[in-house]
Amino acid sequence: MQPISPIRKHYDRATIFFHWATALLVAGQWLGAQVIDWFPSGPLRVDARSVHITGGVILAALLFARIVWRGTGGRRLPLADRGILNVAAKATHWGLYALLAAMVLVGLFLVWARGDSIFNIFTIPAFDPANKNIPKQTGEIHETIAWIILGLAGVHAAAALFHRIVWKDGVLERMVWRS
Repeated sequence: MQPISPIRKHYDRATIFFHWATALLVAGQWLGAQVIDWFPSGPLRVDARSVHITGGVILAALLFARIVWRGTGGRRLPLADRGILNVAAKATHWGLYALLAAMVLVGLFLVWARGDSIFNIFTIPAFDPANKNIPKQTGEIHETIAWIILGLAGVHAAAALFHRIVWKDGVLERMVWRS
């Protein structure tokens, strides 16, 4: 793990990339999930679901790489807040990591529980095809985690904007790409 840099004011490019790539992928995954059922049953819906599943696998890889980078090479900056605000910020960050990991794991289990065709190229067989409750309940858990992630990410974004607009302390700028 990198030591805290008292002179640096911005995160390194990799950390910034991981942050914004994760945010965009999560938003895209949520939007994609909202429209899957708009497609008629058949190849188009299979493709829409396959895109979502592929996005989930990419999110898993990105999350893993992000956590490894954070623990080994990412630039560490001085705390933006002290006391309870620092505790809230850390809880939010680690909560998002935990929820994203849970989302990916539940999503992968959902693919297995439901049985899915991936782009009509290969099929993942259902765990227990006769039991329709397992995929239904797993899907509900997956959806609930998604809404919690959106809520927590919204709090995170609102805090960043509060730092920028009200306190004007440069916290948001720490995560902005510099040329």
